[in-house]
Amino acid sequence: MQQIAETNCPFCGETKSKESFYAPIRFNEKQFVYRKCLSCKLNYNVPLLTPDDYEKLYAVSYHDEYYFKEERDFSNQLAILKQVKDIISVIDFGCGDATFLNNLQINGYTCTGVEFNPELVKRLALAYPAITFYTVEDFFAKKDQYDCAHLGDVLEHMVKPAETIKNLSTKIRAGGYLFVEGPIEHNASLGYYFRKSFFSLAKKLNPARVADGSPYHTFLANRKNQLNFFNLMGYSTSFMKIYEAPWPFPEKLADAKSFKLMVEYIVAKISVTVAKVFRPLGNRFYYLGKKQSDSF
Repeated sequence: MQQIAETNCPFCGETKSKESFYAPIRFNEKQFVYRKCLSCKLNYNVPLLTPDDYEKLYAVSYHDEYYFKEERDFSNQLAILKQVKDIISVIDFGCGDATFLNNLQINGYTCTGVEFNPELVKRLALAYPAITFYTVEDFFAKKDQYDCAHLGDVLEHMVKPAETIKNLSTKIRAGGYLFVEGPIEHNASLGYYFRKSFFSLAKKLNPARVADGSPYHTFLANRKNQLNFFNLMGYSTSFMKIYEAPWPFPEKLADAKSFKLMVEYIVAKISVTVAKVFRPLGNRFYYLGKKQSDSF
């Protein structure tokens, strides 16, 4: 597999890129800039996040903010897994609050969770004693293999997604499956074109602007380059579905507490409706791919 340098596209390895329409993000006393790959059109952050950046972004408080709050519906994910009868053991890489794994375990799957923060791993082990949990280091130190590896809203946080999938593939048995879900924020949709127009205009009016923020997503994909990435990683597509979600716009009318948020809420509602009619449109995906070789 081609070794990808830090400034190259993390999907295809292309060296040529141009600055995207987003303003640079100021975080942890440095600036992060989205670049657009001139080959596969992936938008990705430069420079790469460092371990110190990760520590500040993903403290245990991050999980308390986004998880451990309410029950979620995993019926779509369960239906996808049930399409494959020989999937019994499932690892969830970056399992968060482990509610997905708990749902699978209740439905008869043998489940293993992997997380980066040791304190979170201890917390999950106490909450779900029927599920095995590891830190990333401990997980890769073991030689066990599994029928399926799941990443739910995780891959887009990885600074080296190809390396992540390459390493994870060593833990998937021959003929096993990779199950990924998450955003494809630069896929065609009404919501995407609205955001692109807004940020492009803002940058044109104030090209020197630098925004304060948290660069959680290291890349912004679309349907084509995301699917091609999985193919390059050695997986054949068993299932893929594209759909539109309101995020990052308000999902509920009660959350639209300003004129700007009200406009975003209306755009999101229309975008979700239009995407149901025109299926290639959407900002999120489910992907199930079958491992084609053990060459990793």
